[in-house]
Amino acid sequence: MNNIRLIVRLIFVAVTVGVAPVWAQTGSWSAPVVLSTGGQGWEAAAAIDGDGNSVALWDERTTQDQLWSVSKASGSTWGPISNVSPALQTTSVLPAIRITTAGFATAVWSDSSGVWTADRPSSSKWNPAQLLIPGATHPMFVMNSRGDAAVAWIVGGGPRSTSGSVMAVLRPAGGGWSAPQTIVSGAHLIADHAGMGAFGEVVVTWESYNAVCGKYGCALSNYVLHASRENTGTGTWVDSGPLLGPDKSAHDARVALDSGGGAILLALNSTGLYASATQGNSGGAWSAFKTAVTPKGSTIIADLASDDAGQVTLVYESISYPTSQAFAVNGAIASNTWSSPEVLSGADTSVGQVQFALASSGASLIIWLSSSGTPAIRASSRSSATGAWSTPVSLSGPGSYISPEASAVEATGKAIVIYSGYNAASVHTEYATNYQP
Repeated sequence: MNNIRLIVRLIFVAVTVGVAPVWAQTGSWSAPVVLSTGGQGWEAAAAIDGDGNSVALWDERTTQDQLWSVSKASGSTWGPISNVSPALQTTSVLPAIRITTAGFATAVWSDSSGVWTADRPSSSKWNPAQLLIPGATHPMFVMNSRGDAAVAWIVGGGPRSTSGSVMAVLRPAGGGWSAPQTIVSGAHLIADHAGMGAFGEVVVTWESYNAVCGKYGCALSNYVLHASRENTGTGTWVDSGPLLGPDKSAHDARVALDSGGGAILLALNSTGLYASATQGNSGGAWSAFKTAVTPKGSTIIADLASDDAGQVTLVYESISYPTSQAFAVNGAIASNTWSSPEVLSGADTSVGQVQFALASSGASLIIWLSSSGTPAIRASSRSSATGAWSTPVSLSGPGSYISPEASAVEATGKAIVIYSGYNAASVHTEYATNYQP
């Protein structure tokens, strides 16, 4: 398997570095189309497969909340709406959707019953929803382009808890979900992030901490960062041991993997800098941390992601009152080196709700809400992980009090963006627009 991974990685490196695509940013965005009808649309998610076929998912609030979905074949119009879930037991479901290159889609969401999931085979209808993890909340859902998937979550672990665990369920492509697995147990735990490789390897970053609680609250300290990894087919989670800390605050650690199984972890260290460490294709010890970026002011990370060749992109919002901007930094798993930050939001000086999507080829999309003047959803894209970002464009059309909700991009640069806005009747509506390179 290691030899296969090495060959795959070398092929992708040759494609990305030796003959890097030079797609011109001459495509266009379609006019926004209304997705949600008959009620109030909220909390959208989006995905796009290797042929450019799009799928959207959102919480439709009518007499009872339900998840609705609609699909669009590349070059066609949006089809009929499908009901994905039974009646939801809460109004905060935060659905996520992932899709394989061939178009097999999986959705994960939660309500007061626990974490739910449903699958939509390629060019087919959604299968009945199933309660995947009873009683769980805040799932971290990852899936690769062939359909391997994992969901991680926390049981207990809060400041007043006496015990807690970081848990996970895994699914091989074409298979069923595993029984719950315990990644780690302890009194006080938080889970930061999860990443998955092309062959189903999973890394979950998590932290232990101390808590002293009294009548009026809890004092938290001594955060220690760890990363646990399960390689495909092993059924065993391997703990890195302490990577950073103990520190006075959490490290907000993110992780990404390339097609060979190499991993990179980015975390906020005790001096307020983002530092990164890397891990080899089969796991093992993490490297020493190197400075990745020194942010100015406070930051909100949109995401950290890697293409198949190990070219990494970090996108974040930097806030230095009274201005805020969207930045990107390029890195590489092989060398653990980083570029200087690049402003992506152009002349916009009041930026928020930044979202980032990256395809296996490195094709990338960033969207944000610009409040510089008339509010607008703005976007910038590039055709490879080392290419130039396009000049920002405005996407939003109808609706007031607009908000970006979801975005996705596939390997050739085709993309989808979903945003929300109130219409004239104060109905919260979901709108979709597609990019054709």
